[in-house]
Amino acid sequence: MTTLSPESPSAPVDSFAAPTNAQFRHRAEVPMLIIGALTTLGALGAALALIARGDTEVPEWASAAFTALLLPLIAVFLIRFLFWNTMGNAVPVTPKQFPELHQLYSELGSEMGFTGEKLHALPQLYVVNGNGVLNASAAKCQVRKAYIQINSDLLDIAYELGDFRTVRFVLAHELGHVKLRHVSIWRMILGPVNTILTLRPSIVRAQEYSADRVGCYYEPEGARGMAVLFAGKRMYQRVNIEEYYDSIRAHRIGFWFKVANYFADHALGFRRMAAIEQAASRGWDVHGKML
Repeated sequence: MTTLSPESPSAPVDSFAAPTNAQFRHRAEVPMLIIGALTTLGALGAALALIARGDTEVPEWASAAFTALLLPLIAVFLIRFLFWNTMGNAVPVTPKQFPELHQLYSELGSEMGFTGEKLHALPQLYVVNGNGVLNASAAKCQVRKAYIQINSDLLDIAYELGDFRTVRFVLAHELGHVKLRHVSIWRMILGPVNTILTLRPSIVRAQEYSADRVGCYYEPEGARGMAVLFAGKRMYQRVNIEEYYDSIRAHRIGFWFKVANYFADHALGFRRMAAIEQAASRGWDVHGKML
């Protein structure tokens, strides 16, 4: 597997030639958002009709609709609590704290257009103790400001194994969530009703595909390193990636696989890695299968 040392960062991408946000989005993202918005509005309207009719029993979907209606009012307090609940135990990345990671992240942010203020500012990056979990995430810390957290276990592959390209892909993926406004408050409103209707995983799955497309554009060589999610942070470098893809193609993708994928908010590994494989040969503009 090709690795990247802190001294030899990836060639910069011309930010002026980069695709637009609309081009980065997976083709299912906007339709799923429209469906999610319509179901939320429909549930709210039906819930209000029940109250107007004098019904005393409020079904679960109606309660979820009212929760969605109240979310904008409590979001300011909720995002601040969630931020400090996590980041109070994290290590901020600065020029003097993990300097190699800070340099990589700053250069990536500049390439992606995070050079302004508020929504266009580069989100603060934090390292958290993963306790064995390989993960990273993007979220709001203020109404108009986001942050990125990366688990220490993912950074082990950079600092212990020298694979900075995979980490760069992960960071591009998370910055993609911010760039495409996946962490916006209004998207939180779609959560309660669509969770009950089992539509929320599909909305999130489309967003994850979109963020992968961003990652494949800004760090194509690091994308295949996502095998780390399925083989572990030490064994993934021993994975014969071509044999892995042959194994995926050899499996029968039938009804139950599609059911499992439907209920997954991140596409199952076979689906996600297949899209990454296609991106390696065709370029970043690959739309992974939703089912």
